[in-house]
Amino acid sequence: MTVGQHAKATVALVAIALNLLVWCVPLLLLFPLKLLVPPMRPWFARRAADVYRAAVTVDDWWLGAVAGASWQQPALDLNADETCVVISNHVSWADIFVLQSVVSRRGPILKFLCKRELAWIPVLGLIFLAFDFPMLARARSSARELPARTQRSRAPRRGDIERIREACAGLADAPAAMLAFVEGTRFREAKRDPGAALERLLPPRVGGFAAILAALEPLRVTVVDVALVYPEPRPAPLFWRFLAGDAGPVDVVVQATPAGVIAKEGAKPWLERRWVEKDALLRSAATAAEQPR
Repeated sequence: MTVGQHAKATVALVAIALNLLVWCVPLLLLFPLKLLVPPMRPWFARRAADVYRAAVTVDDWWLGAVAGASWQQPALDLNADETCVVISNHVSWADIFVLQSVVSRRGPILKFLCKRELAWIPVLGLIFLAFDFPMLARARSSARELPARTQRSRAPRRGDIERIREACAGLADAPAAMLAFVEGTRFREAKRDPGAALERLLPPRVGGFAAILAALEPLRVTVVDVALVYPEPRPAPLFWRFLAGDAGPVDVVVQATPAGVIAKEGAKPWLERRWVEKDALLRSAATAAEQPR
């Protein structure tokens, strides 16, 4: 990257941070109403959603018009008052900006499954509390437990599942898109099992996804499966290049499936099948990028 590109990325990061801080002011002013006047919580949720979309609009404008980043805006028929589940492969911090643009500009706001430790960060903590983001505890293991560590990491703890259910229960009154990166972490070649069938993805973790579907079953939600296809070879550092407008266009492929259809097939087989199909899509994109032009 050139000095100019580093400067552009730095300015973009500062602009995004300032945009976040500006929109935290109305959240901070209104937040006491949520805590002290329970009947006003639905009203607060609507105003908070307005703040969220305003912040996303400003981020989109800066990243697209100023920084020069680009991504597809696929036709996604979601109503702002509709609750849904969004799952996606996870490649970079850039994923968040692409997903919130695709889903939340005209559809429901995104809520994330967050690590509890992040709630101690002042600004992020306010956001997570204001929007009722579910906080998930990180599993801890001692040296004696290391042989079972991998198996445990793929199964969310009982308290986390209950916390997911509690968070989803509020979506009946405050519609949102519950986002889950079902791989559990960003894809890195070093994290991939060399013997695994998946080449461009990590194996999906079904527990949290199944818990979300179970909690939202009465709402008959739609599951939006998003494939984020970055240009190949993926430039590094990807997020920094994205902020500089140097990561290339991001293809966004979506498939919407009613949760009832998934229930008939089963959450585990459906998710594993979708991940095989998504891996094939990503491998095809990588192969096409390697062909001489």
